[in-house]
Amino acid sequence: MTAKTTREYMTKMKQRYARAKRRSERSALIDEAVTMTGFSRKYVIRLLCGSRVYKKHRGRAPTYSREARDRLVKIWFAFGQMCSQYLHSIIEKAIADYQEARPNVYFSPEVIRELLQMSSSTMARILRPHQFQMRSANKRSGDKATIAAGIPAAPGTLYEKKGYFVLQVDTVALCGGNMRESFFWILHVTEVETQWSMCAPVWNRGSEATCQALHYILERLPFTPNVIHVDNGGEFINNHLLKFLKTYYPNILFTRSRPYRKNDNHRIEQKNGSIIRTLFGDLRFDDFDQYQALTELCEQWSLLYNICIPCTRQISKVRRVTSKGISYKRKIDKPLTPYQRLAKIHPLPPPPKCNAVKLRAQCERALKRLFSTQHSSHSMGGGRCSVPLP
Repeated sequence: MTAKTTREYMTKMKQRYARAKRRSERSALIDEAVTMTGFSRKYVIRLLCGSRVYKKHRGRAPTYSREARDRLVKIWFAFGQMCSQYLHSIIEKAIADYQEARPNVYFSPEVIRELLQMSSSTMARILRPHQFQMRSANKRSGDKATIAAGIPAAPGTLYEKKGYFVLQVDTVALCGGNMRESFFWILHVTEVETQWSMCAPVWNRGSEATCQALHYILERLPFTPNVIHVDNGGEFINNHLLKFLKTYYPNILFTRSRPYRKNDNHRIEQKNGSIIRTLFGDLRFDDFDQYQALTELCEQWSLLYNICIPCTRQISKVRRVTSKGISYKRKIDKPLTPYQRLAKIHPLPPPPKCNAVKLRAQCERALKRLFSTQHSSHSMGGGRCSVPLP
């Protein structure tokens, strides 16, 4: 109904409501008005009982055009659906990269001006209807008490200080929700201060495969780590990895999380969702022949994240006790890419020139190609897995 029709209808209903003598009659009139107008029951009661008159609340007209909002959504999807604060910090480069990668999509000067004027809060409101919540991954843990007794147990924040490079390490299963038989895992490493992250595939989380993947990542880091911090999983708490680190990296301190303290490795647990699951989701990869292709894909994905994707870091956290209970006031720093963070404390060569949109699209095409060509039944995990990791 139009505003005029609604006003006339509510005037008639108010007269009928005033003449009603029984409570059941008044309740029926309220139900009828709610059904006809779509208003909430409390609002209808106020209109029928008091002196309040229906008036259409027009509100403010949209500040940004429909075309600008649509272009923002397209850019957001092309950049992996990052949060609005991160997208706002690189919006100018994001527009340029998207135009270069999608020359057939036209950006008028007015649309570009509107995109550059948007605040991060406005971007969040525009993008909120398009967001979805990813399913959280199952995490496995294990403990080898005899070996673990010889490894220092400490919180992951113990060695965090400026200029002191601390690596947190974890593995993520590419099992597709089915832990049967053999499949790939992703060994994921992140540096606490700069959030520099790298990943590599691991076949079945075997000790030899884990050592090889860790060696592959450590040799490609642009800095020398001082501490490697892991959880209590069996892929890390074993004699093979201890011997490997003592032989090749004797100056690196090796620590583990404390038992029953799942937040001791919280940095890498957070990055598992925002980096690894963003690319692989819940797909299953159980064909050993794809080892080299997965390695190249992980290298490209790490490059995209470290050079192009901004991130933030919590500076302070203050506990407050109010009448409503306990709350925390957190302060975060300015969004920067891991390369920019590392360049502030460690000399680095100029970053390689890369287009974020093109590189991300290349990674997604490679992922689809790998998943569609693997020699397996994805639901049963019947991939070729008889060849051990070299």
